[in-house]
Amino acid sequence: MMIAPVCLMITATLSIHPGRSVFFYYETVTLSCAVPGSFSSWTVKRNTSTKSSVSCETWGQLNGSSCTIKAVYPSDSGVYWCESDSGECSNTINIRVRTGVILQGPAVPLTEGDSVTLNCPYKEKYAKESTSNFSAAFYRNGAFIGKRSEGRLRLIHVSKENEGSYKCEHPTKGQSPEIWLEVRARAPSTTAPPPPPHPPPPLMSLPRLAYTIFLFMLFTGILILYISMCKISVPPAAETETKMRECDHL
Repeated sequence: MMIAPVCLMITATLSIHPGRSVFFYYETVTLSCAVPGSFSSWTVKRNTSTKSSVSCETWGQLNGSSCTIKAVYPSDSGVYWCESDSGECSNTINIRVRTGVILQGPAVPLTEGDSVTLNCPYKEKYAKESTSNFSAAFYRNGAFIGKRSEGRLRLIHVSKENEGSYKCEHPTKGQSPEIWLEVRARAPSTTAPPPPPHPPPPLMSLPRLAYTIFLFMLFTGILILYISMCKISVPPAAETETKMRECDHL
């Protein structure tokens, strides 16, 4: 029985390439630890049916915080994780290696709204290539959900309703082992709302506006004073016509 590790704190993320959990014999698999801002020494470890908490150096090729298995075999089936020298660790990934019909799905949980394709290939143990060019039947939680002519089931914008145990079936070669498809709720957005737009600049600054009003009032006052003088003054007869013309021009 393969047991998951017991860790003090989960601070790293383990990823796998190709990004699935079921493999055929002799495929190449790389597992990588991502630890933002950490200066600890990290390595990939695994539990299999025969050995527990074994570091990458004994079963793979270590390259920094990544570990590569050049040709997987059923003995590589097990639980994998990242672990630091201080006892911190990552999420776990279950790997299975077999021949025949398999269902290829994501090795890590999906988030609501994601899309995923489940592939149902078939391969003999010593064959060079697998094939999925056949009509595959797909099941979720034991219930038939449909057939696909190219051996692929596409799930668009998944939700919690899509979570469950999936398997596929070849027309003549039998069924694949079940895989578990986990769907997690999308975290609420923490993005702050955009700031309100800046108010448009005033058409005229306050000092300039005050100065303009002052000039207008001064001109109006002078004009009223001048008109009043024109009305109350009694010029000589010779100048009357000239003054009236000046007043008319105003």
